[in-house]
Amino acid sequence: MLEALMSEFFANLLADILGFIWAHGANLGVLGAFILFWLSLKRDRSTRFTRLLGLLALLAIAPMVSAVGLILVQTQWLQQPWTPTLGEFGAYLGHLCLSVLVAVFWFRIVVPAFNSLTARLTRRTELERNRKTDVREISKFLPAKVAAYDPRKFIRKTPTCQILVGLDDHRKPVTIAYDDFSIRHILLAGGTRSGKGVAAQILISQALQRGEFVVVLDPKGDDWMPHGFKVACEQANVPYHYLDLRQSQPAQCNPFSGCNVETLEGMLIGGFGLSEKGEAADFYRLADRKAARQCAAWLAGHRGATARDVLAALGTDWIEAAPAFHSYLSEMAALDCVNAASGGLDVASGEREGGMLYVVGDMIHSGIIRMQRMVLLRLLYLAKNRRYLGKTPRKILVFADEFKVHISRPFMTSLGASAGWGLHCILAFQSMQDLADCPQDLSPEVVKGAVSENCTIKLSYRADDPDTAEWLSRSTGTVLVDDESRTIEKNVGLAETVHPVRRISQAERPLVDTNMFMNLPKGCGVLRIPGSLARFVYTSPVPTERGDAAITPIVAQASVYPTAGAAAIDTAQPVLQTAVDPLL
Repeated sequence: MLEALMSEFFANLLADILGFIWAHGANLGVLGAFILFWLSLKRDRSTRFTRLLGLLALLAIAPMVSAVGLILVQTQWLQQPWTPTLGEFGAYLGHLCLSVLVAVFWFRIVVPAFNSLTARLTRRTELERNRKTDVREISKFLPAKVAAYDPRKFIRKTPTCQILVGLDDHRKPVTIAYDDFSIRHILLAGGTRSGKGVAAQILISQALQRGEFVVVLDPKGDDWMPHGFKVACEQANVPYHYLDLRQSQPAQCNPFSGCNVETLEGMLIGGFGLSEKGEAADFYRLADRKAARQCAAWLAGHRGATARDVLAALGTDWIEAAPAFHSYLSEMAALDCVNAASGGLDVASGEREGGMLYVVGDMIHSGIIRMQRMVLLRLLYLAKNRRYLGKTPRKILVFADEFKVHISRPFMTSLGASAGWGLHCILAFQSMQDLADCPQDLSPEVVKGAVSENCTIKLSYRADDPDTAEWLSRSTGTVLVDDESRTIEKNVGLAETVHPVRRISQAERPLVDTNMFMNLPKGCGVLRIPGSLARFVYTSPVPTERGDAAITPIVAQASVYPTAGAAAIDTAQPVLQTAVDPLL
């Protein structure tokens, strides 16, 4: 009996407690948001705060538990069936759902917004080093723009021992020591209209003032350069000569004039591309090279003779023996500009007098391209064969614009040694593909390696080709940067947030990377000098007025084909043979 009374007492007590909890269920349902807050604490649930959140979350679900418990107690123990009313259940469930929706809004909207705000307000550590570039924010990594200026004002203030290149982003002069400039080749790279011609004009005008013999090889016929160089020669008080190798131009020079046998043979073989190419056809080039040697010997014995004179003296019997050489020589003989009989321009005269020889050629006509290469080889042999005792020979500066047109095996082979002979070059091209467009007797990788290794001074402008930009960026060296990594978490509201802890690791990038090279502003280049860091430099054009005097060549008397027998070679002399040597 006593046990029954005790059981009924505890059943009523439990029912009263559960009923009290259910009676306040609507209020406790408001605590439903704390269920999500407690679930969001994934890492550490052992602190007092997390325990408090757990208690509040437990109170939020207590009405639901109490309702189930109250049904069981009333039905099983007290035999008084009970069910919650629809209003009570709806009030609790409504408060619970509303509270959970508020929590979801907090985690999906408020937390990401607060995360973004704190990221903006966070002051980054000053110990963080450079970082990798972002092309969307590339302006932050590029120097400030410099307004156009007159380089002549700064050139006048530059000491004789220095060569002005341009101005930095603080409008301070950027210079190269003349001792380095005069013994090193210069690489001038960049896209079309990026500033290569302007830079060449600034450098060359100062070389003229220092007494160098400058030869400009212009295969595309620039609209402004000859006029600017004509003014620069007048200011330096040195002669200016204009040589136009294009078709339908009058007789102006004889590139064979004043050459010895070695130079003539090198010009003919190198200019006509008769060297070995590592293929089966090399066997047949033996006869062409033999004809070139014989032709060189005849020209050396007949001073002032032109390609037309040789062609007339040879006749037609040797066409079958050396067809390639005959065809190339015929193309040369068809150009009036390089067949001056007398009174023509001496290509080598500048080595004695100084000044400039401006040579305009062509990028399409194969015969004119060979003449451009022949002029370059003439200068190379001129520098190589000079012998001076007791004095320093005059420096020769060659500006090879659109360098791919001037590539030949003899020139590339001698590029490293030519600076020691007193001939240094400025090689201008647009992209790596230009260097790959080389004669068959050269490998594109060999040309690329020779240019990169021997052109120790590099002035590079905007590169639109990614491969070229990457190649140029590697030449600037690498710097250590901080590479940042972050942890992104997904909260209970299914919204991703960035964890506030940043991890920084050490990484490398080029000093001037690909993004920077591909987005350089017009007129801004990257100058790389041995022994110093790459730096930005702005070049600006020299104000120039165009005039006919700068593009008017000196006309000479053209050589004509002599009549048969008038100047024929004595066939009894074994200088030029009309048949191939049986040993060949």
